[in-house]
Amino acid sequence: MNIKYCSFTLALAALTLGSCAKHDLFEKNTVMGERVPTASWEVGSTACKAGEEFTFKGKYYTEDGHVPHHSEVWYSVQRDESAAATVKLPGTTLNYTQTVNNSEIVRSNQLIASFDHALAEWDGKQFVLNASVPTSATLAPVDWKNPKDWDQEKFDSYYPAEFAQEFCDKIVEYLTKDSTYLAALQNTYINYPFTNEQFAAVNEKYGVSLPTDIDQTKPDADKSDRWFTQRAHNPAKVVGYYYTSVDGNGNTVVHEVPVDYVNPDVNLFPVYSSSPWLFCRYDDEAGSVITSVRAQYMPAFKELVQQITFSEWIYDSSNQCYSVAFGRTYSLESTFHVVDTEGNRGKAADIRTISIN
Repeated sequence: MNIKYCSFTLALAALTLGSCAKHDLFEKNTVMGERVPTASWEVGSTACKAGEEFTFKGKYYTEDGHVPHHSEVWYSVQRDESAAATVKLPGTTLNYTQTVNNSEIVRSNQLIASFDHALAEWDGKQFVLNASVPTSATLAPVDWKNPKDWDQEKFDSYYPAEFAQEFCDKIVEYLTKDSTYLAALQNTYINYPFTNEQFAAVNEKYGVSLPTDIDQTKPDADKSDRWFTQRAHNPAKVVGYYYTSVDGNGNTVVHEVPVDYVNPDVNLFPVYSSSPWLFCRYDDEAGSVITSVRAQYMPAFKELVQQITFSEWIYDSSNQCYSVAFGRTYSLESTFHVVDTEGNRGKAADIRTISIN
């Protein structure tokens, strides 16, 4: 059998096609009125295992006075990737998943295999060619999901270089930009093993007073006890009052005052006993008790949660694995060509997509 295969390797750069180099470009452009071969084809399956061959049936004929010379199969290679990571830090209530998807042509459309016309058979109406086309073993799909052991080398090879940092930055932003995710910040503070030394460092740096004498024999319980607030209006827990004003830029300014403060020109609302870093008060608009982190404490909390690493954020202790999911697949966009003895080229209209598995 006279079949020519063009060897190839996956690369973004242009590749040399060896003995098939003479077919890299069309030898003759089609012009109006030119009699080119008529071709059609179908593939045996739209899926193929990497490194094996996919089969096809090509059909073609030429106009009177033209003789087929050979047929060809060309294809480009598309790579599709998806990468994801999910927060699974024990105790946190933040629900966050970061995903990245990418599709690109990693090998331009090129000649893969050439078939001598002698291999085709005449069925009374047209020539029929039954043949197969090779694929590369390097196109095998990749599936890396929920590994039991962390593999930094694999992560670096699969995920974008900035993925982990962007993931951590987004979590820090959610937890510390405002008090929208106060419960998640609370649970992170309680359940992550921050040390007394870490609390002391941020206290000194930001002039705050987070506890530095946490009982390390039962740190979660101790930190939980020290994070307290009021869930409902309780006059016995009122430790002060506050009122609001609007500054020259239209911003609302909160003024805290002692319990014996008197000012008939402002509306006073109660402030309740709570942890020093919490502002627990009655909100007239909400009609209920609300809590937020005091502004002077937020930089300290931000620095603390910034010390939690990417792999710690995504560790799922319940299932003892890391919550990452990476997938890579390849597909071929294939075309069938027929060339006659004068160099006229006809191409089947149907582009066949072959998924590599």
